[in-house]
Amino acid sequence: MGLPNIREFMHAHCRFRLRSGREVFGVVWEAGSNAERRLHFSTIGEYERSRRDPQHLLNAIPMSPEEILMAERLNG
Repeated sequence: MGLPNIREFMHAHCRFRLRSGREVFGVVWEAGSNAERRLHFSTIGEYERSRRDPQHLLNAIPMSPEEILMAERLNG
């Protein structure tokens, strides 16, 4: 899918189809230093808990843009 296309889905609740064939529901975002920005994934619930409580340790999974074949924004 590529990073430029994924950027429109960042910080939004989405359904993702991965290269492995799995479908996952969650949120992706970029984080890191300016020199090394990385894509991260977390479940919707985990992401929302971290937004409500900054002390909550976010369990994020590093992900490469090439792993994401399809993204669909979920209403809600």
